[in-house]
Amino acid sequence: MDWEKLEKHFSAARMARYCMQRGGCRTLASDDYRANLLIAGALMPVLQVLEIALRNGITGRLTEKYGTADWWSGWIGNPAYASQLKDIAAAREKLRRRGEHASPDKIVAELTFGFWATLFNARLQDDLWKDLRLVFPHCPKAMRKRHEVSSALNQMRLLRNRVFHHEPLLWLAPPLVDQHSLGRQAIQWIDPQLANWLDDLDALPSLWADKVS
Repeated sequence: MDWEKLEKHFSAARMARYCMQRGGCRTLASDDYRANLLIAGALMPVLQVLEIALRNGITGRLTEKYGTADWWSGWIGNPAYASQLKDIAAAREKLRRRGEHASPDKIVAELTFGFWATLFNARLQDDLWKDLRLVFPHCPKAMRKRHEVSSALNQMRLLRNRVFHHEPLLWLAPPLVDQHSLGRQAIQWIDPQLANWLDDLDALPSLWADKVS
């Protein structure tokens, strides 16, 4: 497809970011745009496995802590959880608009990666960290600190948002391949067998090697 068509369908502003990285060479910029699409797709297994395993691990711990499947009910009236309760109310409203029953499982499935990451914020450490650290039983003791886990999850949250908002991934700092490795590491912290199971599905390393070679 010629450059004018790419600009028409994807916008001149979007394509200009790629062109600038290539010193104005449209051919290389077009190749980069195609590579970015493939790389974004290749990140999905790591992002999906991490998000789902994380939310289910957290849900299990908080269900045990509060003794109920709608564990967030234990936060009602506590101003420290105002933001999280707002997210849960929004999830409930989405389900209502779709005509679906707002069961605990349905609400959990509607919550974003960002929601789960906020549970590791410093202001909730005294209340939640003792329980949530158990979501990562295979994290080395020296690294099983709230700020280490929070930092890793927030970096993956930002990467996920970039992927889902179709942003350029080729020139990130830290490099994409390092961020991918961090996501794999977080999965390893949850369960090494889960990380091993992902090996055959994770095409990012080979795609990246082809791109930078």
